[in-house]
Parts: sequence; structure tokens; C-alpha cells
Amino acid sequence: RVSAELAPLKASWLGEGATALHRVWSAVQFLFCTAEHAPGLDNAALFGDGVSLAGCLVLHMLGQRHAFDLHAFNAHVLAVHLAGGAPADATLDRYLTRVALLKRANEAAFAMLEALGSCEKR
Repeated sequence: RVSAELAPLKASWLGEGATALHRVWSAVQFLFCTAEHAPGLDNAALFGDGVSLAGCLVLHMLGQRHAFDLHAFNAHVLAVHLAGGAPADATLDRYLTRVALLKRANEAAFAMLEALGSCEKR
């Protein structure tokens, strides 16, 4: 019964093949922002902007930047919070701070890549 209910979801994710990388990258960035290794030590402190830059490069080369912007879970959570939809606590504040920093890093990376040229499918 469960597999029958998950079939449409599986088809929507896996049916797109390589065109669904923006969804996977959104999930990776969500995990990147939620992981905390020790107090004050998160993934951004450990890896810097390199992970974000690599993902943005691949999304840019595949022409999926706008799909990523549309479906990014972190961006949705940040927008809901900024609209006043969620009360803040310490854990949420740390997460939202990481999301805001990552969003700025993504925007800078995409701006740099778009200045270098488009890799859209022709």
C-alpha cells in the first residue's frame, strides 16, 4: 500500500533523471545548514563556500539555476520566517543565520557564473 502511494512521488523525482539535480541540491543544502558538529562549529566553518560554489557551478552548467531558486527548501523556510510565519528559538535562529549566509554565497556564485556566460541547453 505504501509503495503504491509513493509511486507518484518517486516518478516525479526520478522520472526527471538528470534534470532533477536542483531538488537533490536543495536537500543537500538543507542538510548543510542543519548539521552542527560542535558548539560554534558548523559546515560553513569547516568547508567554507566551496561546497556552495561547486553546487552552483553544476546547476549553472545544467541550466537549472532558476528551477533551484524556485524549489529551494531553505529559501522557502527563510521567506516564511521573514513574513512572520514562525516564532524563533535558538536552534531556528542558528539555522536561519546559516541559510541567510548560504543564500548570499549562492547569489554571489550564480552572479559570477552568469557573468562568465550561459551554459543553457541550446
